[in-house]
Amino acid sequence: MKLKFLLITLITVFMSSITYAEKKIYTEDEFLTIFNGKPKARVVKYLGEPDKKEIAVKPKGASKTIGRPTDNKDNKKKDKVDMWYYSNIVKSGKDTTWKSIEFTFINDRCMNIAFSN
Repeated sequence: MKLKFLLITLITVFMSSITYAEKKIYTEDEFLTIFNGKPKARVVKYLGEPDKKEIAVKPKGASKTIGRPTDNKDNKKKDKVDMWYYSNIVKSGKDTTWKSIEFTFINDRCMNIAFSN
């Protein structure tokens, strides 16, 4: 009975250490060097799946609103634009981190990274 209890305790401690593993905190320069211009696969490899994903959608009538054509008549291929969000993985100071990090991907390549609080 004691052996069974000890075994269950060890398994629980081991599983909790896996579940709550400390995620790496990057500096701003390090983060930009590693991810800017890189494919989605690299981001997933280093950071895992994002906290949130969104797909960019052009509003109906956008051309009228901004006063110029937004459709490219020569190129019928549409770019795929989506945003991924992570939290608290980049240092913003000595003891603080940026609350939100947004990746903007165009055709599965990181084209913009934004830090915000």
